[in-house]
Amino acid sequence: MSANALQTAVVERLASDPGLLAIIGADRIFDRQITRAEPPYLVLGEMTTTDFSAGDSDGSEHRFEIEAWTKQNGRKQAVELADAVRAALHDADLALEGAALINLRHERTVSRRAPKTALHVARLRFRAVTEP
Repeated sequence: MSANALQTAVVERLASDPGLLAIIGADRIFDRQITRAEPPYLVLGEMTTTDFSAGDSDGSEHRFEIEAWTKQNGRKQAVELADAVRAALHDADLALEGAALINLRHERTVSRRAPKTALHVARLRFRAVTEP
């Protein structure tokens, strides 16, 4: 399925990006919220995949989120981390196993303080189109 291939390629790109690693360090990208992990880190959020076929051409549209969690320096660091994620992924040419990435675009970023904690989160939303 192209959604899994897309997620794998996204994580590989983020895990090898020097600018991003300078902020969060290695092994700081999770596919679920880890309550015992010390920020900063990234969490893969929701992904929605819909049919994007046209005529004789099959395709899928994927909308997915990446959350940038921080503690020190609050919103400032959350936004810096979100900017690094955006720079690594927006218009990226990722190689997908078993599928082709047509485009990958950043749509929006929303940042806020998480209720009842000292944590800040910036939630980035991306849109990708793939063909099998």
